[in-house]
Amino acid sequence: MNSLSERSCWGVARWAVVAFLVGVGLVYLFGGFQAVQVAAS
Repeated sequence: MNSLSERSCWGVARWAVVAFLVGVGLVYLFGGFQAVQVAAS
């Protein structure tokens, strides 16, 4: 039972990392990082 919860936790962490990388890639492709810097300032 414990191994199941650990595997589930790692699965969530893996999908979180994948989602973050996809988000960064989309920002880079469509807006570029300069647009993010302008919006932040």
